[in-house]
Amino acid sequence: MKKHYTFSVALFLLMSLILGGCWLDYDDNYTYTGYRPVYGSQDRQEIRMTSARTIESPGKIYVYGNFLLVNEAQEGIHVFDNSNPESPRAIGFIQMLGNTDMAIRNDVLYADHMGNLVALEINDFETLTQKGSLSLANWNLGIPPPAGYYFECVDPAKGLVVRWEEIKTKRTDCYANF
Repeated sequence: MKKHYTFSVALFLLMSLILGGCWLDYDDNYTYTGYRPVYGSQDRQEIRMTSARTIESPGKIYVYGNFLLVNEAQEGIHVFDNSNPESPRAIGFIQMLGNTDMAIRNDVLYADHMGNLVALEINDFETLTQKGSLSLANWNLGIPPPAGYYFECVDPAKGLVVRWEEIKTKRTDCYANF
């Protein structure tokens, strides 16, 4: 009987120690990985074809007919004439703030743009015509923050969020869960 009693007391103490560590106590001095908005001008919000530029931060690559498309992370899409694969010729750059992905079917480019899915009629990339847009996130202030992180709250008076930079921060009132 005494062995059973000693075992029960030892188990009770062990469980008390283990469960005692489960109480959440937020430390105001603890820093988290978070994000700070980087603001830009409203004119960057427009989707438009611009002159070709140098690829700086390539993302996904897509081939459609004689065209080669290369994503510039969070900026847009480089368009190349790929008639001669040994020597692709730069045609232009589609400015699409926040773009990370794309697909084309029947001369319609589907791509993400500032938290929206947009459909653009491409017409051999001479002109772009927006056919539609579908909101993917409840966000209208530019590029949404990375999901699952605290971030400095956005101030719309400072402009449009064009990107996010990683920082160490205290807990803030803003948390991205979308």
